[in-house]
Amino acid sequence: PTLGSVLGWGRAGDAYHPCQPDPQGRGLARALGAALRRAGLRPEDIGYVNANATGTGYSDAAEAGALRLAWGEHAHRVPVSSTKALHGHALEASGLLELVVTVLAVRHGKLPVNAGWLGPDEACPLDVIRDAPRPAATGYAVSLNAAFGGANTALLVGAA
Repeated sequence: PTLGSVLGWGRAGDAYHPCQPDPQGRGLARALGAALRRAGLRPEDIGYVNANATGTGYSDAAEAGALRLAWGEHAHRVPVSSTKALHGHALEASGLLELVVTVLAVRHGKLPVNAGWLGPDEACPLDVIRDAPRPAATGYAVSLNAAFGGANTALLVGAA
């Protein structure tokens, strides 16, 4: 059976640094915008973001900045978590692993927690899922990936 569908995708480079993202998240914001356009959806339609979130201050702040650039005020309202703390960083396979988790989360209507969350960060003013899984408000979600060299990908999925 089909579990979900990739409805939109975006890919954009920022070429800022070999190992660090553009601090404002411009490349990832372009990828997010492209994914929405291809899917024909608005930021308000998205009910979950599986963030790349490597747990480094500069990467997490850049990712939060990308969400704000691409989605405006909705960036503060969409539930966000990263699942890397649960399954580890799988290097080149991380994007695929996180995509599978994202599809299963919206399919089952249960959004995963951000394990290891220590507290709010003013550089990342997002609605982080913590303490317990949340029910999914919509059947649409985005899985984000930011790789070395400034390669940014956003995959927008819908539950089947």
